[in-house]
Amino acid sequence: MREKLAFGLGDFGNNLFWQFFMYFLLFFYTDVYKIAPGKSAAEVAGVMFLIVRIWDAFFDVIIGVIADRTRSRWGKYRPYLLFGALPFALSGILAFTTPDFSAANKIIYAYVTYSFLMMVYSLVSIPQNSLLGVMTPNTLERASLAKYKFAFAFSAGLVVQFFTPILADHFGEHGKHLGHGYQMALLCYAVVAFVLFLVCFAGVKERVSPPESQENDIGRDFVHLLCNVPWIVICLGTLATIMCIAVRSQTIVYYFKYYVGDQDVTLPLLGSRHYSYETLVSDFLVLGNIATIIGVLMVPFFTRLIGKKALYVVMVGVSSVLSLGFYVLRPEQVGLIFALQALVSVVQGPFCAVLWAMYADCADFHEWKNSRRATALIFAAGIMAQKFGWAFGGWFPGVLLTRFGYVADTKLGPQTINGILQMQSTLPCVLGLVASAIILFYGLPERRMNAIESELKARRVGAPQPA
Repeated sequence: MREKLAFGLGDFGNNLFWQFFMYFLLFFYTDVYKIAPGKSAAEVAGVMFLIVRIWDAFFDVIIGVIADRTRSRWGKYRPYLLFGALPFALSGILAFTTPDFSAANKIIYAYVTYSFLMMVYSLVSIPQNSLLGVMTPNTLERASLAKYKFAFAFSAGLVVQFFTPILADHFGEHGKHLGHGYQMALLCYAVVAFVLFLVCFAGVKERVSPPESQENDIGRDFVHLLCNVPWIVICLGTLATIMCIAVRSQTIVYYFKYYVGDQDVTLPLLGSRHYSYETLVSDFLVLGNIATIIGVLMVPFFTRLIGKKALYVVMVGVSSVLSLGFYVLRPEQVGLIFALQALVSVVQGPFCAVLWAMYADCADFHEWKNSRRATALIFAAGIMAQKFGWAFGGWFPGVLLTRFGYVADTKLGPQTINGILQMQSTLPCVLGLVASAIILFYGLPERRMNAIESELKARRVGAPQPA
């Protein structure tokens, strides 16, 4: 339990940044820092996301290769938490500094600081995620670890979504210096993340090691990786799933600011109250994360009941279809909008946790098939697919907003509003259904993984020990 909590706290620190990127980054660049004038801001930000995240996706693999070959008294992956914690915190503060530059220099500054931030993020997050594959060889225990991972990850989301508008408003002097407000919010998260990475470093152990006879052969590892069919299926499913989540999450603020707007809401026992769109966004996201955590906590039960593959396929498909409801709900139907958010999120929660347990299974399959272990490479290359999903999922909304005629802080026309609704409902639904169909081809059901786990255990027990 102590190790699971420490591992989860590491993911909490990791996701204080990631959740901020997910929900506020595009809005920060278009409406706070305003890196380009008028209609071009969203597209400039979207193209930047695409370029930086594609590079960062390949950088993930480099970090994975290096981490797999790291030897230290602390293990392969834990040292990166110890020595990467401070650069991680500082890079976030730097990226959300808003110097008063010209439009061209703002774009250059954004590219440089955002690229540095994502590279340092990879330096810490790849090894931290790889711990899931080496803390235990047991597939059910990994499902339990994944539960802790995502319970803490989405708890970080709760913190970010609830406190970011409050902190940005407070430190930004109620809108007068909003850029400073966002920077100070990141500073608060950075301090917490720094401490929690050290807690994770001190609190976990690495137990699964490569075979003693394994030679250092990067080329062979890559060839074996590209022949790992279950891993390829998971990567493609991850790409489609993350695009689904990215498109929807990055348009939530726009959905409330320009479609729902400020609302008078009548609540039981509390009567009628006026809510700004900022408050509605915060409450909407917080509710979604609470529901997601509830879904994540059910992962071990459903995994034992129907297996990881079936759980992933069903949950992705159902949550995707449910998201269509956002297209038909009217702005004044705030109660139904929030109820639908809770329903989509509680269904969506389990497949997020199951995904990472499946990557750990792919690492075992890789070792079973090739007698070579490359845990960080498996996770890094999987995260590369995730980064590609965020790259295209971040770029696509920016391009679509521009095509729909979006201009920040103006009254939007019907075409633009309809476009925002499509990005909140129809497009995520299509991408989610594609992801669900892809995972049908995943070939490591629980029965096969149990056999692989038993054979690997026998190999490790019978392996010759180093002198």
